[in-house]
Amino acid sequence: MRKIVILASITCLFLCTSFIAHKYYLSVTDIGYNKEEASLQIITRLFYDDLEDVLRERYDEGLTVDATSDQEELDMYIKKYLKRKIKIAVNGEEKTLSYLGKEYEDDYVVCYIEITDVPSIQTLELENTLLMDAFTEQKNMVHTDVLGRKKSLLLVDGNAKAVLNFSE
Repeated sequence: MRKIVILASITCLFLCTSFIAHKYYLSVTDIGYNKEEASLQIITRLFYDDLEDVLRERYDEGLTVDATSDQEELDMYIKKYLKRKIKIAVNGEEKTLSYLGKEYEDDYVVCYIEITDVPSIQTLELENTLLMDAFTEQKNMVHTDVLGRKKSLLLVDGNAKAVLNFSE
């Protein structure tokens, strides 16, 4: 009987630690079109630790992603990284992202981006490869709201591009 209890305890411990060790790699990006301002307003949420890992790997091994670090330096790296990993074309024309800043929220860093001079949208071409080169299991959820039409997509490594048609 004692052997069964010990075996059950070890099995339970193994199962519990395997669930704890399992990690999800997910970012969520919301893209909204503001017709009055002729702009795309983009909000991206990334886990602190994942963003920190990739920024350390790419730019500075000593970098810390939190409110105590040098925010100007951190913003510089985040801006550089986002511009390399998010590509957006409107009506076939690639647009320039303007990084507006970030906030800290629970386990996430919330990044604010804008694309100006978008008078109309027929098609929206998206590429979101955030964190994919660092984490092969990374998934990037993208929600769009353009002219009251909402669409969502899940982008994964090897399939990180999409074209949305809003002219229909």
